Amino acid sequence: MLYIFAFIFIIFGLFLILWQASLLYVAIFGSPTVYANSKAVRDSLKLAKLKEGELIVDLGCGNANSLIIAAREFGSRGVGVEISPWCYLKAWWNVLVNGQVGRVKIIFGDFKKGEKYLKKADVVYLYLLNETLEKFEDWYFESISKKTRTVSLAFWFPHSKAVKTIETFNLRKKTKIYLYKK
Repeated sequence: MLYIFAFIFIIFGLFLILWQASLLYVAIFGSPTVYANSKAVRDSLKLAKLKEGELIVDLGCGNANSLIIAAREFGSRGVGVEISPWCYLKAWWNVLVNGQVGRVKIIFGDFKKGEKYLKKADVVYLYLLNETLEKFEDWYFESISKKTRTVSLAFWFPHSKAVKTIETFNLRKKTKIYLYKK
């Protein structure tokens, strides 16, 4: 009986280490994992005028909540890219549990893994820090098409001008959503 408890304790400890290491890695090399509330996501998708059948890409999709809302409520198809192993697994699980496997695809890796989808994207949803947006701003705008509408929740591209900005509430604070076009 003692061996069973020891085994369970070891498995739980390994799970905690994987979880924390995954979140730490993303916080150091990208943006920390913070989940936007559903209202802010809906407001972002409304600002982008996401339509049924359109393709939405979420770079750094976290738990895939934005893609699930887009598929369920707007009738879109989605692709999420996530570098954190923990968040990737959580996103994949959320897509499965919410019955969106046929509409939403989750890719494990950095943003460049989603590059082929960016050219096809009608909408790109971003919830990334200003520093992260600045690092990949040039590459990003070279990778999207002229038809792509980009919404960025709470953070902005430093060298590109938003065509429209609205206010919303996220994490119990008033914040802005920025709409960009190429």
